[in-house]
Amino acid sequence: MSEKQPREGGGKYGEKVTEQDILKAFDSSDDPFLTTTELADQLPVSRQAVSYRLEQMREKGLVDKKKTGARAAGWWAKLGPRLSDEAEQRADAADPDSAISHEDLKTELDIE
Repeated sequence: MSEKQPREGGGKYGEKVTEQDILKAFDSSDDPFLTTTELADQLPVSRQAVSYRLEQMREKGLVDKKKTGARAAGWWAKLGPRLSDEAEQRADAADPDSAISHEDLKTELDIE
């Protein structure tokens, strides 16, 4: 198997990757879609483990894929990861009266 997924005592693999871990990997990437190899490079498990988890997530509607070749596929998240507790607290504490729309911000910064 993978060096990235060491076995614990008793032969079981130690590292686990959650759906949230995979969604965070998508969220942290600038690319619109990723391959299983690219995801595995960001996570402590093998490409095969990532592929298995992605197929489970696809059945739940969390991710989707498109074949890009005979044996290649690009994957993308259909939603973002859950906020961390800290980020959720900051969002709850934000003052909605001081918010600015994207359109107003673009105008203010002179961005088209």
